Amino acid sequence: MALHTDRIRDELAGPLAEAGLTVEEIRAHAAGRHRTLTVVIDLDADHSDPVPFDTVTEASRMVSEVLDGIEVWGEHPYTLEVTTPGAERPLTEPRHFRRARGRRVRAELGADEGAPSDGGTVEGVLTDVDDEGIVLEGVRDGDRILFSEVATAQVVVSLR
Repeated sequence: MALHTDRIRDELAGPLAEAGLTVEEIRAHAAGRHRTLTVVIDLDADHSDPVPFDTVTEASRMVSEVLDGIEVWGEHPYTLEVTTPGAERPLTEPRHFRRARGRRVRAELGADEGAPSDGGTVEGVLTDVDDEGIVLEGVRDGDRILFSEVATAQVVVSLR
């Protein structure tokens, strides 16, 4: 039985937005009798602070209450997981990059018509983000890298 997550996302969006959160992703997995619904949340703010544990706990309660009011898998029981994207999530939206400001980012660049490079990997501290692109310290002499040039990007996690 396939689960359509669009309705779930729509139902969760409002209550989570009121709490300053956004739904990043909803994953539904069914294997035999075992079913798991994973709701990935993040702060909708543009700062780089992680989602506090207490916020995840409260969001779990909110998500559970909302899901109690709709049929997820009919009468079948399931496990609900509410989590955050984690430090190594792909940066795919301008909001993701704004949340990573001040952190080291590695980006794979693709060839973009009119772009100053033919691709390759760049890495540096993310110093600026706008709706058009990003600036990485020490990359391209501080010139903006357009989002259309970025094939993939993620925060570089450093354990000291």
